[in-house]
Amino acid sequence: MTNTASFVLRGTPREAWIDVAKGIAITLVVLYHSVMYLDRVGLAGALAPLNPLLDTFRMPLFFFMSGILAAQAIRLPYRQLFRKRMSLLLYLYTAWVAAQTLFLLALPPISPDGPNARWTDLVTLFIRPSSNLWFIYALPIFLTVAWLTRRWHPLISVSVTGALAVLFGSQVLHTGTPWDKMGRYLVFFLAAIWLGPRVRRLIPRVRWWHMAVLCGVYAGVVLLMVKLSLTRVPFVLLAVSVLAVLVGISVAVVLSRASVFDFMRVLGSRTLPIYLVHTFPMAALAAIVMAGGVTLPTGAATAVPLLLCGAAIVLALAVYRRFAVVPGVFTVPIASWAAQPRKAVREQTEASA
Repeated sequence: MTNTASFVLRGTPREAWIDVAKGIAITLVVLYHSVMYLDRVGLAGALAPLNPLLDTFRMPLFFFMSGILAAQAIRLPYRQLFRKRMSLLLYLYTAWVAAQTLFLLALPPISPDGPNARWTDLVTLFIRPSSNLWFIYALPIFLTVAWLTRRWHPLISVSVTGALAVLFGSQVLHTGTPWDKMGRYLVFFLAAIWLGPRVRRLIPRVRWWHMAVLCGVYAGVVLLMVKLSLTRVPFVLLAVSVLAVLVGISVAVVLSRASVFDFMRVLGSRTLPIYLVHTFPMAALAAIVMAGGVTLPTGAATAVPLLLCGAAIVLALAVYRRFAVVPGVFTVPIASWAAQPRKAVREQTEASA
C-alpha cells in the first residue's frame, strides 16, 4: 500500500505499533483482492459477501498511518519533498501499472463481463487511476494537498476534506473510479498529520480491554450499518471509518507488545513491495480457474482466498528479496531522480507504504 509512510526523522526510532498497524492494513488489502479475484470465478465461498464489511477499515487505517509518518516531510520545500518522497512513488506507480496491464492483457479472460485490461489503461493511468494500484498514486496527491494546506488551521483542512468524504461516501459525488476512494480517505491522511503527536502520547495508556471494547462496538456498528442499508446515509461511512481507525490502532498497540506477532511488524515494514506484487498471482490463478472450469464446494472454496492471501504475501516478499537491488524494480532506475543514494531509496521503499 505506498509507502511514503516512512517520514520519520533520521535517528528517531519508529514505534513498533505503527508497523504492526500497517501490517494489519496490508494483510486486509491482500485478502480483499484475493476474495475479489476468486469471487469472479466462483471460488470465494462464504467470504464473498463478507468482503465489503471491512471497507471502512482497510484504507482509512492505511492512510491514517501514512499521515502520521508524513508530518515531518511536509515541512520540506516542495521541490525537496517531491524528489525525496514523491518521485519514487510516481515512478513505481507508472512502471507497475504498465507491468500489470501487460500481464493482464497476456492472460486468458478472468471474467465474462469484459477484458482483463485495455491498452488505453497505459495512457489513462493518471486520469483514471488503476483499481489495484491507486493507493500509490494517491499518496503524492495527498502529500501535495498537505503541503499546500500546511499553514491552514487543522480544523479547516479536516472539516473541508471531511465534508468531501461525506459527499463521496453518500455518492452525492461519484465517478465510478478510484477518485471516489481518494475523496473518501484524504481526510484521514490530513487528520493524522495533525493528530499524530496526540495519538503517540496516548499509546502507552492503551490496554487490551480498550481493544476488546472497540472491536465489539465496531463489529456491532458494521453489522447494523449493513443490515439497515445505511452505507449511503451522509456521515455514516465517515463515522464508522473513524471508529475503525481507533480499532486498528488499539489492536496494533496490543499486538506490538507480544513478540509472537512480530511478523506483523515485518509485514508493515514491507508494505510497498507486497502491494505492488500481490495481485499478479491472484490474476493468474483466476485466469487458470476460469479456463479450466474449476469448481469447489462452498466450504473448500472459503479456504482458498485465505490460502491465496498468504501465498501472495510470501511470493511478494520473495520477489522483493530477489529484486530489491535491481534498479528500476522497487527503486527509481536513476538514483538522482530521488535526490538520494540508491541505498537510501531502497531503505525508503522498505519503510514505506
